[in-house]
Amino acid sequence: MLPTRIFATLVCLLILGVRSLVCAEEPAEGPPFLFTRDVAPSLKLRTEVYTVSPIVEVREFSFTFRVNSIYGEYQVRGVQHLDSLLHELEVIQKLAEVSQSEAFASSLSNSLTSPVATTVGVAKRPVASVTGLPGGIVRYLGGKLYQVRRGSDKALETYRDYRNKDESSTVEEASKEKKKLAGSAGKLSRKHLGHDSAKRRWARQLDVDPYSKNEVLQESLGRIAWASTLGGFAGDFAVPSSEVFSYAGKARELVWDRPAHQLEREIVDTLKDIGLEKGLIKAFRDTPIFSLTEKMELCLGFKSLRESEDIDFLVDFALRAENDEDAELMIRTLSVLVSYSERVARIASIGERRGMLYACSDRGYDIYPLAVDYLHWTPLVYEALLSDELKAEKREIWVSGQVSPIAKLQLREHGWLVFEQVDRYAKPSKAATANR
Repeated sequence: MLPTRIFATLVCLLILGVRSLVCAEEPAEGPPFLFTRDVAPSLKLRTEVYTVSPIVEVREFSFTFRVNSIYGEYQVRGVQHLDSLLHELEVIQKLAEVSQSEAFASSLSNSLTSPVATTVGVAKRPVASVTGLPGGIVRYLGGKLYQVRRGSDKALETYRDYRNKDESSTVEEASKEKKKLAGSAGKLSRKHLGHDSAKRRWARQLDVDPYSKNEVLQESLGRIAWASTLGGFAGDFAVPSSEVFSYAGKARELVWDRPAHQLEREIVDTLKDIGLEKGLIKAFRDTPIFSLTEKMELCLGFKSLRESEDIDFLVDFALRAENDEDAELMIRTLSVLVSYSERVARIASIGERRGMLYACSDRGYDIYPLAVDYLHWTPLVYEALLSDELKAEKREIWVSGQVSPIAKLQLREHGWLVFEQVDRYAKPSKAATANR
């Protein structure tokens, strides 16, 4: 009789062998190389500030662009990130040129006489590399990004703490809030002096996000805000206009128009109106993973899907994001769901299978949103999408980007309806509305 350890090893090898034979039946394709001018035809790929490589790679199902600029060389993933970054580079360069003028230098010098503004620095370091969705979609398809079921996820500890707090803790919370406000004197001073509103006005004029995570842009906006607020600088100049992506357009308008405290209040009020629990609202309000602009964008998406059952689960799901990549993935995934609900049918319920978000339409379809630039047929993809957990009589996959011919053929052969290049405000295709 074979020893137990040897027997167990043989069983494992047999299982792996069977799995490899099953996988061998599926074709696999590598990522393609594409021309940047074809992938991003509306973008200007060469200026005095930057040059974008003519070849774009597909890495982890995302378009990966290489950019050489006067601020350094780096890579960026996704057309939307490329567009935003190129525009921010132009803005930073324009602000750098303006800062050399005598009028600006004099205004900034006057503004620095205020003790509140003495921390304003000069941006000298290069722009940080923006990578979009590195690894996030790979972990998502592998069922490892949101693999822990609702109610037991470590990422929701804040939510559970809020939900389980005793009423007696309110006094302690008030004390902590008072200390927090005391430590925010600098922020309050900036608000009262008009710095924050000036920064939003300049952000609107320059067509950038006032809460952008680009540190160099933040420093540049901060300097010109101080110069115009306390120093009287009134420069007026134009920069190349950036295409405002429609899904973020509404959120961008709101963050330009309203101060941060008002935005936070509107977010809380909207989530209350949707009917979320108090603890979940606080957890969303306080999470540091999403910027204020991103929170507003998500909030608008939640509001669009408010008639769906389990909208609280969707917010819960968003709170599982642990880094910027997860946050971006959640925003894009939600955008696809909103696109479906506005263009095809109402979403009746929302849930999770194999760690992937899915929705049930009121017409009986299971909808799986997939936020990728280019979906090609790999073991990771077909092991996820052909798994038993995702089987259903009527199922669709909605892809924000392109789907390769092989992937499209294989998915359709396995009973999937496939829709690609989904955009919230694009005209719905006949295929997307057929047979409903």
